[in-house]
Amino acid sequence: MYQKMLINFRFHALLVVIDNYLAEEVRKQFCPSCGGALHQADYPRSPLGLPPNCRDNYEQRRSFCCGKCRKRITTPSVRFFGRYRFPAPVVVLLSLLKGGVTKLKLTQVRRYLGVTVSKRTWKRWRCWWRDCFIKSKFWMLVKGKLPTQCIDGNGSSPRVFLLAYAGVFLEKLVAVLEFLAPMTAGIYRAV
Repeated sequence: MYQKMLINFRFHALLVVIDNYLAEEVRKQFCPSCGGALHQADYPRSPLGLPPNCRDNYEQRRSFCCGKCRKRITTPSVRFFGRYRFPAPVVVLLSLLKGGVTKLKLTQVRRYLGVTVSKRTWKRWRCWWRDCFIKSKFWMLVKGKLPTQCIDGNGSSPRVFLLAYAGVFLEKLVAVLEFLAPMTAGIYRAV
């Protein structure tokens, strides 16, 4: 199921549409620092872990620059997970997998998803969900709004967030990416 998700061009195109909507909502506002007008200032990205036919959807990240103070305003995103080189869907999908990081799992991820992730990187992601995410401003703001089954005593992960949404897996994954989008930019940045 995950493999089909990562090679589904329409899934990635949908994420571009959502990102463009989120960016337009930011563009309608003014600079939070000085109140100046915002001008488009997208910047290139070269993400890892995607099939060649989907990479075009991840070549640029939407961003704006203030016309007065020149401060950059990066928009929330469902495609990019902060400064990670791997796109948000890849990070979230790999974070959904149960159990520890083993050589067998790394081999299966490479074979079935076409993604090569080092053991160290994957462990770092797991630690981030368990330790850093639960201390973020974003998590402090939203954890009270989620059903109790989405709050794990040892930290939270995308796996438990899926419980909060109805629908097929694709709909749930998009909902989780939209839920996490505010923490990819602005004052709630956690990644």
